[in-house]
Amino acid sequence: MSVSNARALLAQAAEEPNRVQRHLLVAAAMREVLGHEPIVVGGTAEDLYAGGVYVETDLDLVCPFPSQDEKALLFELGFELDGRHFYHPPSHVAVEFPEETLAGDQARVVRRPIGVGWFAVIGVDDLYLDRIRQATAYPDRRRSREFGSAFAVSLAAFEDIDWGYVEHKVKERGPDDPGGMLEIHKAVRRKTLAALRDPPEPGR
Repeated sequence: MSVSNARALLAQAAEEPNRVQRHLLVAAAMREVLGHEPIVVGGTAEDLYAGGVYVETDLDLVCPFPSQDEKALLFELGFELDGRHFYHPPSHVAVEFPEETLAGDQARVVRRPIGVGWFAVIGVDDLYLDRIRQATAYPDRRRSREFGSAFAVSLAAFEDIDWGYVEHKVKERGPDDPGGMLEIHKAVRRKTLAALRDPPEPGR
């Protein structure tokens, strides 16, 4: 834990023009002052793996909600609490803690250096699974934003995704698969393979 490193990372975030990098710098700052390692999920993770396709602004971190002592440290660092969001005005980053534990394999979490710190991000395989899982909530699944997200991640990280792991996790849900994850996975896979075989011409 290093409050001075957190300050340096937040100062860098305030000057960083790239939104994804700003989010990752703030995530690294949070890692310096929270008792549990925060893991980047959601749109920021998608941006990192799929190349900036996400448009919303919240930084989602899987981690227990900050304790009173941790809140005091965050306030010291310039964060403001708005409901369940911690907002850092200089970097224009709002942080939310949607879950306490990761819905995925901790061993697949990726850790990368940034500035004077490190950030942790959900593994690309589990991010893909999360996107197809979320797509099951919509009646017109193939037109949902989550389906588009799964496709974007699949296309951008096709060579990096452990497809054997993905197939195993999808099939774990049983032969009936009431949520339809297998159906969505197959549709995303078909669309990805078609795009890889016949990529669009430049400018189209």
